[in-house]
Amino acid sequence: MLKTKLATLLTAGTLLLGAGVTATTALADDTSQDPEISTFGNTGNTYWANTYKIYSPNDHTPARSKKNKSAYWNRTDSCSVGYITIWAALYDGRDVSSNHSYRSYAGDTTRLYNTAVENYGKGISVRIDSRSYNNGSASGVWSPDSK
Repeated sequence: MLKTKLATLLTAGTLLLGAGVTATTALADDTSQDPEISTFGNTGNTYWANTYKIYSPNDHTPARSKKNKSAYWNRTDSCSVGYITIWAALYDGRDVSSNHSYRSYAGDTTRLYNTAVENYGKGISVRIDSRSYNNGSASGVWSPDSK
C-alpha cells in the first residue's frame, strides 16, 4: 500500500515537473514581448565596426538570427575608405544575395535583398559581408529583418 502511494506520488510529481518544463520552454520561445523580435521580425540594431586592408579586404558584421523573408537593414555611420561594398550572407559567409551588392557610403541606409529564409528556413543565422580594397574602416548598425 505504501509503495503504491509512493509510486503514485512520484508519477504525479514527474508529470507536474514535466509540464512545468514544457511551459517554461514555451515562455522562453515566446518572442512577442521582446522589443528586438517583434511582429516585424528581428529588427533591433546591432553595432558593427569593420577594418579593411589592401591585403585583407573582406570583413563582416556579427551574425544574428533571421526571422522572416524581409530585407536585411544596414546603416553605415562612418566610412574612412570612401565606400564599402556590402551583400547578404549566412553566418559562415555563404552568399544569399542572388548577386545583389550595394555601395554603402557614410550616412547611407540600405535594404539588402536576400534569400536566407527562403532557402534555409526561419531562424537561420545571417550576417552582412563587406569589402574594400583600401586601408581604413567603417562602422554602423544593422538588423537581419526590416519593417
